[in-house]
Amino acid sequence: MSGYPIEIENFHNTILKLRGISTIESGVENLEPIDSELLKLSDFSHLPHASLLRTNGGLKDEVLIQFEFSTDYSLESFQSLEFIAWFVRDCARGGTKIQLRPFALPPVTPLGRQLGTTLKFHIDLFIDGIDETLEPAFKEINNLNKSINIFIDMYDIPLKD
Repeated sequence: MSGYPIEIENFHNTILKLRGISTIESGVENLEPIDSELLKLSDFSHLPHASLLRTNGGLKDEVLIQFEFSTDYSLESFQSLEFIAWFVRDCARGGTKIQLRPFALPPVTPLGRQLGTTLKFHIDLFIDGIDETLEPAFKEINNLNKSINIFIDMYDIPLKD
């Protein structure tokens, strides 16, 4: 057991069964107190800056469920990434407040060069109307998981053995 709610764990397991996907983890961020000044701080570097700058920060009762995954840099991982990119775009076209974006750390730090070692991808799921419980978010994640599994089967997406 991962310690994640079952809906998130199930979505993780679905993404991890795609070939070339090596890790996935998640977090929840209350976006309501986030403003453009906070986005300048390194503690908030994982947030989707362009999206939040458009609204000058988070909206009332809005949370971000963020799924961060990495690949093994294989040809199969690029095919899985392409499938995930299509899926996320299709969900967004259908009205889900979701996006996929790359994430990387600086190319060089005082500890040395890290270019080529930090690339990850974020699936950002924005959920509004969250005031007391995350249940609406869990319902949305459950729906996403059902949908992606339907498309995996429909398009015969290659899975790990």
